[in-house]
Amino acid sequence: MTRPQVLLLGVVALSVTLGSGCSGNADPPAAPAKTQVVRLTIPDWSLRPAGTSCAGAGPYRFAHAEAPFVIQDDEGREIARGTLPSGTSEKAMDVDFNSNVRREPTLCVMRLEVEAEEQVEGHLLVLDGRPGVPIKKSETAEFAGEVVVS
Repeated sequence: MTRPQVLLLGVVALSVTLGSGCSGNADPPAAPAKTQVVRLTIPDWSLRPAGTSCAGAGPYRFAHAEAPFVIQDDEGREIARGTLPSGTSEKAMDVDFNSNVRREPTLCVMRLEVEAEEQVEGHLLVLDGRPGVPIKKSETAEFAGEVVVS
């Protein structure tokens, strides 16, 4: 091979190498995951002091701390997964019980911190393999969505 042929072969190889990176066929980079907080309300109506640690009681024992959850889109594609945290009990009704009453009907509320590339609102929360529950729009900016287990 002559020197001009070797030089031409080198230029062609270099242009093919550089050109393959600019072909436009590469997938766009994925959006970075962001932390979103979902409010999970478990209406267990357990008698306990408001503001104490809780997990699902009665028929909601499947919604307990460290139970697995998955967030899926309508096609069943996984958006995020994790385990449930401990919750905090909140008053179930706005009734002023006697101040001597230490235990009152409460709901268990958990804050699920979810790492997801897309908004979780509108997707399904699947708890411990049970049918998915829709994640609805939150009434406050504090949460990316809300779920009430029923």
